Amino acid sequence: MVSACAAGTPCPTVAAPLGLEHFYASLDALKQGGRTKPVNILHLGDSHIALDHLTGVLRSRWASEFGDAGRGLPPGNPYRYYAPQGYAVTMTGPWEVASSLPVAAAGPFGVEGFRVSSASAAAEMVLETQKEIGAVEIEAGGGPEAGSLLLQLDGAAPLRLSTRASMPGLVRLRVPAAAAHRVTLSPAGDGPVTLFGWAMRAGPEAHGGIRYDSYGVSGATMDITGRWDEAVTDAEIGALAPDLVILGYGTNEGFNDTIDLKAYGERFEALIRRIQRLSPGASVAVLGAFDGARKAKDGDRLSCGDGWATPPKLDALREAQREAARRTGAWFFDGSRIMGRPCGMAQWVRAQPPLAWPDHVHLRPDGARRAAEAIWAGLMGPYEARSCRPR
Repeated sequence: MVSACAAGTPCPTVAAPLGLEHFYASLDALKQGGRTKPVNILHLGDSHIALDHLTGVLRSRWASEFGDAGRGLPPGNPYRYYAPQGYAVTMTGPWEVASSLPVAAAGPFGVEGFRVSSASAAAEMVLETQKEIGAVEIEAGGGPEAGSLLLQLDGAAPLRLSTRASMPGLVRLRVPAAAAHRVTLSPAGDGPVTLFGWAMRAGPEAHGGIRYDSYGVSGATMDITGRWDEAVTDAEIGALAPDLVILGYGTNEGFNDTIDLKAYGERFEALIRRIQRLSPGASVAVLGAFDGARKAKDGDRLSCGDGWATPPKLDALREAQREAARRTGAWFFDGSRIMGRPCGMAQWVRAQPPLAWPDHVHLRPDGARRAAEAIWAGLMGPYEARSCRPR
């Protein structure tokens, strides 16, 4: 919330929370006109952000305050119920969709967590939006045998874009658009094409604003990032140069009774440090695991009633995340506090109207929106407190 102050008095001095200093400085520069390029936010996580209920609230709040610079999207329709707010995406023809969720997932993946591929000119994906698209950015897998893409903006003639490269790796393509509202993408038929993701930029970079890319994979743990191609993800993160990276993992890990928490904390710390290495100075925000419950079984100590119990490792795993954040200087937010403790998820399931689904893991749309408002208050509350308006 924005504080009130008497006309002519200075705004209150509120220090940026530990770990968010760079992000706040970037927002200041954007708001004061000293920065013309967008402030970029990258949010990686599990099913809590796979749908846009939670992230849509954050995206709307940032866009209304600082301007909408567009967003990155996974390619095509990568999974069931995929519905990015503000965009309608369809995918037809012989596309092959691959997910990085399986432990044995093979082939390259980027931070989007999915890839789609096809060699057929009959394959097509279409994106439509009421927003004005100022540029389309494509991240594809290149190589000596890779083919070309046909990109059509509204009713204009298609553009041929080659993804061929001397060595396998990431190929980044950017096509300016004159306020387009429809993007059609298909293989040209001269070889296989592989897509990791695409982004719709709202306009020229001089317009500034916030670009908020959120990529969630249902069922994911933090270890999914180890199945992404290092060269591809390094190039993607390096090109995006995020000012803030949000990590939203932990709920699924907390249901694993055999997880080695010490080793997990070390891997989590290594992930944060890798992000810091790729984006020097960027802020990293860790969203500690949301609460959850399962059908009670032997070893479950905390009963939540009606036969449900908190997994015994969930709270300790969240503390391992907190410690990894502390050691790396990242900002930490306890996601379980959103719902109240103990047994907050069970309380949300029983609320009227319910805020969580009966599986005691996933949030209903109203619950996701409430969680987003709590995250916003933690992440942006101190920043808003530094801004005041005359009474």
